[in-house]
Amino acid sequence: LAGEEDGLSVPELEARMTDPEVVAPFVAATGIDALAVTIGNVHGKYAKPPQLDFPRLDRIREATALPLVLHGASGLPVEMLQRAMRSGVCKFNVNTQVRAAAREAARDAAMRGDDVLATMKATTTAMKVVIVEQLR
Repeated sequence: LAGEEDGLSVPELEARMTDPEVVAPFVAATGIDALAVTIGNVHGKYAKPPQLDFPRLDRIREATALPLVLHGASGLPVEMLQRAMRSGVCKFNVNTQVRAAAREAARDAAMRGDDVLATMKATTTAMKVVIVEQLR
């Protein structure tokens, strides 16, 4: 947690990041089969260009062989995603991008006067396009 206690200060950003020192004990204590990490990634849209802490990610990778998950990958540049994959991230969550595509498709369908089934099909198609693009 961020703050100060007993003369020790933990900056807010540092407090929000995955601590590589606690990864191995956490994995052992919980028996999880994948680990979602925080290395500067955020849910939703990035207010400023993202800066991921790849040295931290590398230390996390050294602490566990588990598959790593990165939430908040919507809007990350391809180079960052590729770098994260090289460090063991094998699942990315891009919900913000998927929802934005669905919202735009629903708006377009409403403007055309489509019925609910056509709207559902349009939103599903739009979401699939984003997902397929992210898989490349």
